[in-house]
Amino acid sequence: MLALKALASQAVEGLMLVDIDRRAVEAARRNVPDSRAAFAWADVRRTEALPDESLDFVVTNPPFHHGGAEDRDLGAAFIAAAAKALKRGGRLWLVANRHLPYEAPLAEAFAAVKLLGEGGGFKVHEARR
Repeated sequence: MLALKALASQAVEGLMLVDIDRRAVEAARRNVPDSRAAFAWADVRRTEALPDESLDFVVTNPPFHHGGAEDRDLGAAFIAAAAKALKRGGRLWLVANRHLPYEAPLAEAFAAVKLLGEGGGFKVHEARR
């Protein structure tokens, strides 16, 4: 789980876990027993879900299905929401299926984008605001 990897660092003072699926939020509550973790049942595409320009980092594995159908715009919306929520110099770490074309939305929303690795059908990007 991405949250546990982030919380492995003592430098992390707080972590907000957000999901649109209430069941996923409840599962995260059970699986992330760390007092630095906060949990929110919200849709990050909505403007009030994340605070503007206040986060140091965002880690996401955005969904790419909506209503059972592939929706590539959904991932792009997550990228835009992350960019809006990050402080200047803040970083996004995005884990995605390798076939998803997130390079253009990342380049549009962030000052610098770097592919950190690929394997097992996935890719990991780091982007800096």
